This record gives sequence, structure tokens and C-alpha cells, in this order.
Amino acid sequence: MTWPNFKQKKQTLIRRLINPNLRFWIIIPLLILFVLIVLALGFSYLSTGQIPPTLLVISIISFAAFIGPGLFVTRHVVRRIEKIIRAAEQVAQGNLAVQIEDESEDEIGQLVQSFNNMVKNLDHLQRSGDLLSRTMSPAVRQSLLEKGLDFRGITQVVSVLFIDIRDFTRITESHHNTEQLIFFLNDYYTTIANQVHSGGGIIGKYAGDSILAFFGAPAPEPASKSSTAALLTALALEDAIEEMSERWGVLGLPPIQVGMGLSIGPVVAGPIGTEQQFEYTIIGDAVNLAARLQALTRNVDGYDIILSLEAYEALEQRVKNQIQVVSSTAYDEMDEKERARRPVLFVDLGEVLVKGKRGPVHVYGIPDYRNEPAGRLTSRRIGQPGRHQRERVPN
Repeated sequence: MTWPNFKQKKQTLIRRLINPNLRFWIIIPLLILFVLIVLALGFSYLSTGQIPPTLLVISIISFAAFIGPGLFVTRHVVRRIEKIIRAAEQVAQGNLAVQIEDESEDEIGQLVQSFNNMVKNLDHLQRSGDLLSRTMSPAVRQSLLEKGLDFRGITQVVSVLFIDIRDFTRITESHHNTEQLIFFLNDYYTTIANQVHSGGGIIGKYAGDSILAFFGAPAPEPASKSSTAALLTALALEDAIEEMSERWGVLGLPPIQVGMGLSIGPVVAGPIGTEQQFEYTIIGDAVNLAARLQALTRNVDGYDIILSLEAYEALEQRVKNQIQVVSSTAYDEMDEKERARRPVLFVDLGEVLVKGKRGPVHVYGIPDYRNEPAGRLTSRRIGQPGRHQRERVPN
């Protein structure tokens, strides 16, 4: 044996003596019993000069009676504990399907039962967490983990984006395959959710073909940041919906077009429902206004996105620098080439009456450039630094 190997074995022996395992605690009493038997036989020999046969037989039988079952019990117990250790190592590696078979009712059997129940609960929690991650945005999930479930709600300023498919009834009536319609809606929801989450927003509610999204909660954000994020998300959605429309057009669905309304204002944000079933969403006047502005896109031809004056004014300056605001009259007088030469256009639609508001609401529209590719407004275009300053073209 080389010196390094001897040193390593010595260190292993020292560690085992310092941190004894189950075998140690069973073997040591047997060794003590063996020593006592030897001492008893030795004293008897010193006293009488001989070892009585009866004492020798009793000593051998006693030692055998202890060491045989002792070693058997040790081996049996250690094997069961090692099985638990191996299972625990699998759980630590992420395997939550492991279960230990042990139907005994002793203490180790109870330990095994507790271990199996623990793994089942961990598996349930992981499945619940996976489901939660699919139904909630990372921001909401993190907020609930940190602060718990608070049904009081918090009032804060957010940017609201309301999205709705135009002529959805026409789509459903033109396609009688219900399974395919479900796939279509799931694809639509997924497309919207991916863009909203990428923009830092949250899906507050799915209602048929309508979707409520918001930016700036649960973690408060400056109005400029949330409004800009909502606008860029709306623009990105136009591209994503167009790609989706091309995919489903192959299957016979008519072109998909959405209308979007964008507003900003104070809302109450929080979990709405019960502890058993709830959704993290928002309620307030800004939500109603966004829904009304979305509905307005159906009545004002040529605009997929309509936003309130407050939402426009809250945009970051770097974005405003790329926007040219024109009046609706000036926009109508432009031909296709003129519109294509312009930078990013917002059309001032003036004040309009919307349901639920006492007075008129000043709104802006983003033209639908579907038929004018050269002037197509995209999130990539508006998101890049530009040199164009805001200007108002007179009527």
C-alpha cells in the first residue's frame, strides 16, 4: 500500500469514527459484549485455573444469539435506509415520479410513507406551478410569490390595450369545424400572449375573441414606459396577426383583422375572484375607454389602432421624435406616394363621443397600411431612433 492510499484510508476511518453510521452503533455493542464475555472467561480461568464448560457454552451461545440477529437486523435496516437515500438523490435530481415500495408498519415504514407523500406533494406543487406559469405572466407570478394573495387591490396608473377580432362571427360562420375553431382561437391567444409578454405586459382577461392586456402592473412603471410598451406591442401584433392570417388562410379562413384601443389612466389592479379561482386583472375607467376605442376602429375606416390623447402624450420622447401628427383632412388629401414618403404617421381624429364618457374624448389613429407596404408602420420602424420631429400639418 502506497503512502497516499494509506493516508486516504486513515482519513476515511477517522471520518467514520467521528460520524458513525447505523452499522457502527450496532456493531459496537456486540464488540463490547464480546469483550465482556472474554473478560468473564479470563477471570474464571484465573480464579479456578480452568474454564467451566457450562460457562463456555453459555458464552458462545449468548454471543451467537446476539451477533447473528444483530448483523441480520443491521443489514436489513441499512438496506432499507439506503433505498430511501437513493430515492432522495433522485428527487434532488428532479425525478418526482419515484416511489419507495415498503409496506411494513415499523418506524422505517412510516418514514417511507412520509417520504412518498412528500414526493407526491412536490409533484403536485410542480404541476400547479407549471399550470400557473402558463396562466400568469412571470411578473404576476413573482409578485404573488413575494407578497402573497392580497384581494384588496392596488390603485396605480397603467396603459391598457384592448384587442378584438373584427367580424369574428363571419369567421365562425364560414368554418363549421368546431375543433379547428378551437385551434384557431388557441393560436390567436398564443400569438397575442407572446407579443404582450415580450413587451412586458400582462393578459388581464380572455373574453371570446377579445383580450384585455395592460402594462405597468403589478410593478409600477413610469407612464412613459408603459404607454410606449403598449404602443410597440400593438404595432408588433399587427405583423404577428398578419402572419397568422396567412397560415390560416391556407385552411380556408377569411383574412384576420383586429382592432385595438389604447388608453392610460388609474385603475385598481389585483386578483379578482376567490382564493379557489381568480384572475389577476384590472378594473377602472381606463379599461372601459380602451374597449370603446377598440370599438371605434369598426366605425372609423382605415384605422386598426386608436389611442387616447393621454396615451399619446405619455409616450417616450424618443418615440414622439419619430411621429408626424397630421390632421384627418390632410391625411385624406395625401396620395399613396405622399404617405409612403412621410415618416411614421399619426392622424389626429379630433374629439369623438364614446359610450360611458360624459364629454368628448380626443383620439389619434394609426393608419392601416395593409395596402401600402412602402409606408407600413411597424414596431421595428418606430422603435428605432429617428430624426423626425412632431409637426402638425394644417388643414
